[in-house]
Amino acid sequence: MTDGTTIPSRLPSGSRTRFAGLIGPGLSSDRLDPLAGALGLRPATVPAGSCPADGPLAAVLTGGWGTGMQGTGAEDSDPDAPALWLPPVAAWIEPAAGTGEGTAALAPQLAPLLAEASSADLYVNLTTATAHGLQLGARLLAALAARHPLAGDRRNDIELALHEAVSNALVHGNLGVAGMKELSAVELERFSRDLRDRLGDPVLAARRVVILVRIEPAENGRPLATVEIADEGAGFVPAPRGGGSGGGGASGRGLDLIGTIAERLEIVDGGRRIRLRFGL
Repeated sequence: MTDGTTIPSRLPSGSRTRFAGLIGPGLSSDRLDPLAGALGLRPATVPAGSCPADGPLAAVLTGGWGTGMQGTGAEDSDPDAPALWLPPVAAWIEPAAGTGEGTAALAPQLAPLLAEASSADLYVNLTTATAHGLQLGARLLAALAARHPLAGDRRNDIELALHEAVSNALVHGNLGVAGMKELSAVELERFSRDLRDRLGDPVLAARRVVILVRIEPAENGRPLATVEIADEGAGFVPAPRGGGSGGGGASGRGLDLIGTIAERLEIVDGGRRIRLRFGL
């Protein structure tokens, strides 16, 4: 477990994405403009087609999403707005709670996260509270498919694997909720109660999930996507591998299912980090 606002990347250093603009859904222009300037970026808006920046955009998500404050602003301030998860937006970063929205407070926190984001093609750094309310696997799949269209069955399979992997990081990792041991009303009630109670714990809800996606051309011309998902939970030791190739078994974590979809699955950092590789 870490006590900072982000998890240091275990991926090789190097810049892949040069951000040109910053969007701040819910931030007024008098706050967004100086913040973007302090980071060496241009202020932009959603929908992104109206932005002046020529290149990928980074989104800074402020405003208390996932804490009962959703829906209080304009539609384009909602992190679940479809346009926010489509090109040219390539990074989605939520500052730590209590940081404030001023340039002096936000810029020093965002600068190292943008540097980490530049090492990937897609980057997500959100609190558990926000990510849990977003159906984040579907949002990530939309961002990926917008860059590399996927056939119907393949799209559904990858979305399922991403949903399972992200849910693992949030529910079992950051919130520490044990999986259901059996299909019963009693276990379902226990699971739902634990999930609700731990989402209500501000310390657990503030834990981060960090996702990096890299897209590589394969030798046969078929693109490959590597997805790395990290949490700040206690970790776990995978059970011996199941019968499917690449899948590891762990009670309640669905790794066998993920392993049947991903071409490669690795669990590292004591179970706090999973790497998946998909053919697109």
